[in-house]
Order: sequence, then structure tokens, then C-alpha cells
Amino acid sequence: MRNDKRTCGQVTCRLILMGFLVLMLNACSFSFSLGGFQPTREVVQRAIALQLTLTKTELEKHLLAHHISSAPKSEYEVNRVEIVAEDPLQIQGLLSYHIRGTYNLTLKLPDGRVTDRGNPFDIYLQRQKEGKTWRLAQPQPGGKNDAAVWATYLIRPNDYVM
Repeated sequence: MRNDKRTCGQVTCRLILMGFLVLMLNACSFSFSLGGFQPTREVVQRAIALQLTLTKTELEKHLLAHHISSAPKSEYEVNRVEIVAEDPLQIQGLLSYHIRGTYNLTLKLPDGRVTDRGNPFDIYLQRQKEGKTWRLAQPQPGGKNDAAVWATYLIRPNDYVM
């Protein structure tokens, strides 16, 4: 009979432990299920590169409008993206994320490569209805009645065909 009590106690402990593990796994699976909708690190990397391209284009237009020749063209690469915060929100009625973190920028210059490490980024990404593509969203000034106005730009995947 004494062995039965120990066995019962062991079984009870095991059941409690199993219940705890099941609860922990459920909590983990909940966060993983949301992960299917979040942008991948590659999408964030492409969004940062797109944002840099848009900024560079605006700067070149500004310089050209003021009759200032722009600097020689250089290629760049965004890498080592580290996401620090990822907050869901809605932009124009679609699931979106406000994402912050850091990245490294490698410039390919005629005489070599230069890497600038730990650059901060703060971007908004909007998932399209079909869920196949993402868009970089940028808040614009001038919304009526304090309503946010957004400009969005397609983040082209590797296999994108026009």
C-alpha cells in the first residue's frame, strides 16, 4: 500500500508538471501562430533598402533642382538587421507593423567597401490583402481632421515579375 501512495504522488506530480508544460507550449504556439503574419527579416531588410533608395532619390532631385551636381553613384547593401520592437497596427484598413531596430550598411566604393554598423531604423510595413506582398508605408503630412495619410511602396520579392 505504501508503494501505491508513492506511485500516486509521483503520478500527481507528473500530471501537474505535464499540465504546466502544456500551458507553456500553448502560450508559445499562440505567439508562433501570429508569426506567420509578421514580416520576415528579409522583408525588413528589403524595406530598409527601399527606404534608403527613396531618400537618395529625393536628395538627388533636390540637388538637381538647385543646380548642384550629386555625388558619384555608389552601391550599397543592407545586412545584419536586428529587430528590437514589432508592434501590430492597421494602416488603411490592412494589417501592418511598426518595426524598429538596427542594421549595418555596406557601401561599395570604387576603392573598396565601407561598413557602417548599428544604424537605427524605424519603419512601417503593410501586408497586402492577398498576403503575398508587403509595402513600405510612410506617414505623409496634411491629413484632414488629423487623419493619417500614408504613401506606400511595393517591396519587391526576389521572384517578382512586372
